[in-house]
Amino acid sequence: MQAIAIATLLTAGATCPPLDLPTAIRLAIDRSDEVAIRKAELYSSEADLSLAKALQWIPSATATLIAGPAPDARGTVVDYTSQNNRSFGQLGPFGRIDVNVTQPLWTWGQLSAARDAARAGVSARTLLVHDQEARIELRVVQLYWGAAFAQRLLDIAADVQQALDKADQTIADSLASGDGTLGVDDKYRVELFRGQLGQKRADARKALAMARAGLAATLALSEPELHLAAESLPREEPPPLPSAADAQAAAERQRPDLRALSEGVVASEKAVEAARGALYPQAFAAGTFAYAYAPNRTIQYDPWVYDPFNTLQAGIVLGLAQNLSFPLLLSKVKKAQADLEVTQRQERGLARLVQAEVDGALAEASAALEKQHAAKAALGAGKAWFRSTEMNFGVGVASGRDLIDAYTGYVQSQVDMAQAQYELAVARAHLDQVTGSLQAPQGGAACLAP
Repeated sequence: MQAIAIATLLTAGATCPPLDLPTAIRLAIDRSDEVAIRKAELYSSEADLSLAKALQWIPSATATLIAGPAPDARGTVVDYTSQNNRSFGQLGPFGRIDVNVTQPLWTWGQLSAARDAARAGVSARTLLVHDQEARIELRVVQLYWGAAFAQRLLDIAADVQQALDKADQTIADSLASGDGTLGVDDKYRVELFRGQLGQKRADARKALAMARAGLAATLALSEPELHLAAESLPREEPPPLPSAADAQAAAERQRPDLRALSEGVVASEKAVEAARGALYPQAFAAGTFAYAYAPNRTIQYDPWVYDPFNTLQAGIVLGLAQNLSFPLLLSKVKKAQADLEVTQRQERGLARLVQAEVDGALAEASAALEKQHAAKAALGAGKAWFRSTEMNFGVGVASGRDLIDAYTGYVQSQVDMAQAQYELAVARAHLDQVTGSLQAPQGGAACLAP
């Protein structure tokens, strides 16, 4: 069934189906250049970790194979023919292979610290990928609900326009009949309201265009390719807000960028250990193997005679290597310590910033929630006011001015409610982002390439 659906979309030439919010978030993350850059940095860190691990096992190993001509040599050092070693006559082929291997045995933690630093770097880069994904998700939430909010304002404007057209007709009928219910001042009041409505409609269209353009750019689509699902602003009662202490604890425990800096501190500490380890002698084992053969030369078995064209050698040794550039090594230790101090200060500074961000986001969400409750009550009162005035106007108790004022208040309460719903949706997403609770949705409809 899925294959049939995909084939149908391809046949129709569709690029993306109508996007709901989870699908838009997933698509934005998949297509984000910022996330791709973070992932590239992660791949680089993983390569650094592979190099650090490789340095622990046979970091120096070479095999050299050579071949060429060799002069003829027969006999031994005490029984030799009259060949001249300065002559290039009677040449023959020879081949030689040399293998040399060095294995560190004890480096005072230099190699293990480098490995641990690289591992912490991979963890930090992974967390920074998640942090960038959360930032992209918050951006999509703001733009997606911004477009829904602007569309809601346009829908309200359309309803008001219809009501104004009816009001015009009612006023015209009243003036024509001369019943005195409505006057010229009511006509001017409606015209004034119509002009204000035109301004609000223009602002809403501008906001919708900007939200769609921003969302299309975030999703790597052209604006005509962007098709949004017809979703209304969130109306359900949101979960209760966390306390300030719980929000701060969640941020300290979950914020990807803060955890990434903690891993950066670990990496810097390990870099200091590695720099200090380089100050001491490094124990190693070294092995060598050499084999050469030339058929036109007699093999020499005398241990005091060496023939590079015809030999077999193998051996292993233990040794110590000491870098005597102590001023340079000490400078590297000081640099690593300075880098550690910088990272630690960055971590402390980010922790203070996170605390301020959590306090601000919590206050913003609390105000948005309170505003929505007030807007909901005002919407109910505005609707009741308008219905009551409309009924009174129908029986001649209320004036036209009363009816217009009541309708104006009702329309404003609808606008305020939509504004409150939008602000609360964005404020909750922002609070989740600053506390590290914002999780990128999985799955979602696929966006098909044209």
